[in-house]
Amino acid sequence: MISRPIAGIAVAVAAVLLGCSVLIVGMLGGGGASANCLPVVGASQTGSSASPSGGASAAPEPIGEWNAEQVANAAVIVAVGQRLQVPARGKVIAVATAMQESSLTNLAGGDRDSVGLFQQRPSQGWGTSAQLQDPQHAATKFYTKLLAVPGWQTMPLTRAAQAVQVSAYPDAYAKFEPEAVQVVGAVGSALGLAIPSDLGQCASTCVVITVADTGSCVEAATVFGRAQSWLTAWSGGPVPYLSSGNPADWFHGYRRDCSGYVSMALGLDGPGLNTAALAARSTIISKADLRPGDLLINTAPNLRGHVVLFDRWMDASMSRYYGYEQSGDAGTHHRIIPYPYFGDYPMLPYRFGK
Repeated sequence: MISRPIAGIAVAVAAVLLGCSVLIVGMLGGGGASANCLPVVGASQTGSSASPSGGASAAPEPIGEWNAEQVANAAVIVAVGQRLQVPARGKVIAVATAMQESSLTNLAGGDRDSVGLFQQRPSQGWGTSAQLQDPQHAATKFYTKLLAVPGWQTMPLTRAAQAVQVSAYPDAYAKFEPEAVQVVGAVGSALGLAIPSDLGQCASTCVVITVADTGSCVEAATVFGRAQSWLTAWSGGPVPYLSSGNPADWFHGYRRDCSGYVSMALGLDGPGLNTAALAARSTIISKADLRPGDLLINTAPNLRGHVVLFDRWMDASMSRYYGYEQSGDAGTHHRIIPYPYFGDYPMLPYRFGK
């Protein structure tokens, strides 16, 4: 993954976006510590200069096969995503989509009435032809529709892009994912955004499930899909919490406590492991290494333990995260949790699949 700043991107893009009263300033500083799968927080309003270096604007440098003009268009897409508080994953989806649709070139025409970076069509309600040739407008329209797609963050890139674009070639976006990861990382660094250094892991994360000493990879999207199902599975609402060894109390073969719920999400056999057993089949990792599908566990016995399925960081400080859990206060949750947990309750980060 490349991370060095691209000369001129921050200056050029800030100059464009200042027309919309948006000011992008560095959030981590040069060479700051990275955080896995970090959603990018909103743009700061406290900066006083559009140029981090204070120097004169220079042309963006090419990245791989993408020339300076294409990189500059990608930078606008990333910066608009930042303004809209779109997580890093969404920026990768947007850039990959524009790579496929227009080769990151602001086209004046295309198939039928398609125009612009995303080849959006005025006849389909995206806006006028003039509006769609404005990269800011085009990117805003793309993100607006993407954010309205349920579960887009855990979909494969090509499915998420297709949900927005409704293309005749729905599988075409996938091939640009590695290059989009590279470009988003580079231009994000140049803009001083809190872009993860390992976007590739965020873009394609798997949870390794160990069965009889052989590992198999399960996509995080599959794990989160199961976790999400309990949010509405009990007469349209969350599955109520109940710790019971009686099969009559279980839900679809799983205990309705925290570890039964996480076992279900991981695809383990019912009725599920307890927290100590989940920890025994996992490896303790560092806070900075947490990625989607990891666990936070307290192994205390006698119903004093707890486990949370880690989704993603909420902000660059890594002080709060989104987690899935089954708890006694309201059953199944997907909520913001202070790290490591509420109050002074101790939890350690684990990666399942020892």
